[in-house]
Amino acid sequence: MEAEEAFERSDTAIIPVGTFHGHGPTPISIDSSSVAWLAEKVGERTGLVTLPLIPFGENDKQKFYPGSIAIAPETLEWFYVDIFRSLSRNGVRRVIVLNGHGGNRETLIRAGRAARDFGVVVAIPEWWSIAKEILPELHPEKGSFMQELAVSLFLGGKEIADLRGTGYKGEWGEKYTMRDVFGEGLEPVTFNKFEFKGGTITIPVQAWDLDVEGPPALGKEVVDELYERGKKIMEGLVEYLVDFAEAFQKVDLSKVLESRD
Repeated sequence: MEAEEAFERSDTAIIPVGTFHGHGPTPISIDSSSVAWLAEKVGERTGLVTLPLIPFGENDKQKFYPGSIAIAPETLEWFYVDIFRSLSRNGVRRVIVLNGHGGNRETLIRAGRAARDFGVVVAIPEWWSIAKEILPELHPEKGSFMQELAVSLFLGGKEIADLRGTGYKGEWGEKYTMRDVFGEGLEPVTFNKFEFKGGTITIPVQAWDLDVEGPPALGKEVVDELYERGKKIMEGLVEYLVDFAEAFQKVDLSKVLESRD
């Protein structure tokens, strides 16, 4: 009965989705714990129905890394579609998926397109990209590796990070430790990206080497600063996502669903 009352208050629901894979000194669960926290805070502020975290996701590029849990994209896609369809039966017409892992993106987009066929519109905010755009002063590094560590320290406490002072394996560092997979002419960039004569080519082969420890070394002297950075990032994201949720609820879905793209 409480669920029935909750769904009657609004036609919008929030779902946090993540995955488990290696992030150097950062816990393997950061892609899940980050969005779980954001969903809880945004749900409290907006009163929207907030579903439990979906902790596992796509993880093909790191499926052999210790601790990784990998779900096949086709399995995930239909899993997401079934959730959207179930929400539709409860009167939900708008779903805000707080995505914590870039590898989930394509699957979520396909599932979101499928959901339009039964009248549900899906939005997919990705916190690490949004944070870089709205809080650039808190992201001096090129990648998201330090930002994820900062957020994990804020969420889990300053003792949570692996600060053994050596190099780290996994998704970590300004420049990942790369493998010369194809030889001269095709230079590895990151993930499945390679450079050839100034252009970027996608080849579904892992460009970095997960078996080699890569820099930088990290000491306890940075923990306090990173904790404060993580706090500012997450609090700023809550404000942004609350504003987005309120705007998304006002969208005229009839116009959205008329589109034949």
